[in-house]
Amino acid sequence: MKALPFPCIRPAQDRVLEALPAMGSILSGNDALRGAIADGLMLKDPGAAYYVYECSGEPGRVTGVVAICPTSVLAGGKGVASADVAAAAHAIAELKVQPRPVSLAYEASPVMDIILGAAKEGASLYAVTDPAGITHRAWEVKREDAVGAIRAMLDQAPEPVLADDPAYAGALVGVSQLLADEARSAGTYTGKEPFNFTVAALFPAAQVSGGAPQVPTGLLTHQVARF
Repeated sequence: MKALPFPCIRPAQDRVLEALPAMGSILSGNDALRGAIADGLMLKDPGAAYYVYECSGEPGRVTGVVAICPTSVLAGGKGVASADVAAAAHAIAELKVQPRPVSLAYEASPVMDIILGAAKEGASLYAVTDPAGITHRAWEVKREDAVGAIRAMLDQAPEPVLADDPAYAGALVGVSQLLADEARSAGTYTGKEPFNFTVAALFPAAQVSGGAPQVPTGLLTHQVARF
């Protein structure tokens, strides 16, 4: 599986409790998002990183890796076509940011559990509890050796499968197609653009057999077009 570190757009660490309840407004359009970045409420990470995400509450605890994967991993979303999906794709394309990671399940090795456990020994970026009593934690992994270890494990893993709403996956496929068509029309398409990748929360299949959790909207986002 190809799953890479990425530069994230996310809430400022000391303002996350202010930002998350306001995400509906912050992500209402690109102008609003840029305003939140200018205000310091949201920030653009200067470099690429993986993120370890943990969700705990009923019925237990799940740990995943947030990374960008080629949009082709969402093949299951290609068959989803509706006016709502098309509208969602256009909205994300205009926002220029994927608002939350799509949840995917993959076959994780025991070694990956050890690597992620080591990452979680450090201080977390976020630890927030939502109204449903679910606690969401995230750790940034950008040290070269740790990034290399995670990437090596993901490189060896088979392709993940969708563990999210097919309509959301379909919208993300639509975003990629819309922006690729625009780039081709402009004669600038290279295949390496960020819209060719989707940010995904990769969860061990054994932990999410009953359904994968969703990373809160706005917590870890991926810029798909320049602004």
